[in-house]
Amino acid sequence: MYFDRKNYFDPTAANNMPRRGLRFTDQEILGLVRNIYAVLLTRGMRGTYVYVCDEPLREHLRPYFASRLP
Repeated sequence: MYFDRKNYFDPTAANNMPRRGLRFTDQEILGLVRNIYAVLLTRGMRGTYVYVCDEPLREHLRPYFASRLP
């Protein structure tokens, strides 16, 4: 999987935290992003809707959601 830091807009992780001496690698931020989406996609009480604009990503994710489609 490819992660592009310039397309991630959380200022804490994307810009690191130099005052605290913390720097995050792209792999660490990717782990954070994966965790964020895992939480968002598994916490829906009445369902969760996901719209993916990027066609290749949509096709990549389709098998994960196919069993849950009406």
